[in-house]
Amino acid sequence: MIAATPSRRIEPVAASPLTELRDPRLARAGVRLLLKRDDLLHPDLPGNKWRKLRYNLTRAAELGHDTLLTFGGAYSNHLRAVAAAGARFGFRTIGVVRGEEHLPLNEVLTFATGCGMRLTYLDRTTYRAKHTAAVAETLRERFGRFYPLPEGGSNALAVHGCAELPGEIAVPYDVICCPVGTGGTLAGIE
Repeated sequence: MIAATPSRRIEPVAASPLTELRDPRLARAGVRLLLKRDDLLHPDLPGNKWRKLRYNLTRAAELGHDTLLTFGGAYSNHLRAVAAAGARFGFRTIGVVRGEEHLPLNEVLTFATGCGMRLTYLDRTTYRAKHTAAVAETLRERFGRFYPLPEGGSNALAVHGCAELPGEIAVPYDVICCPVGTGGTLAGIE
């Protein structure tokens, strides 16, 4: 849980460290493997989540929004991170969860609600149409004005945040590998 005074001043966090993974098989092959430890950026906003949210939070604040609305599954790290960011930076948060409500809430959704996130649920058919004007209008009628964040957090501002990652690597390298979900991180580091 985030225990900071809510503030809309979106400050950058320190660059994540590089850790060398040592293995005799790599050494025999002449390969040096370094891990960019973005999981250590922030305990509640780890990895690409902070990078994807940073500029979106700034934009939401600049536009005068006090509420963030986003989408995800019941085990979504993105929902968890948006809830944590909302608590940290003074935004109300709404999580639109794919599927039906199941009680008791799992650990992810318990954390999110503990950070103040309001949960709502969309059946899977409606959820697949979440990008449509009809669903957006229904959500605005229900929740009022909000700053929308896409599922997984990937948009142009998220890509901008992820694009900062290669510049933090101060040693020569040949290849960057990263996991891919929505593609925002990969688009940023290309």
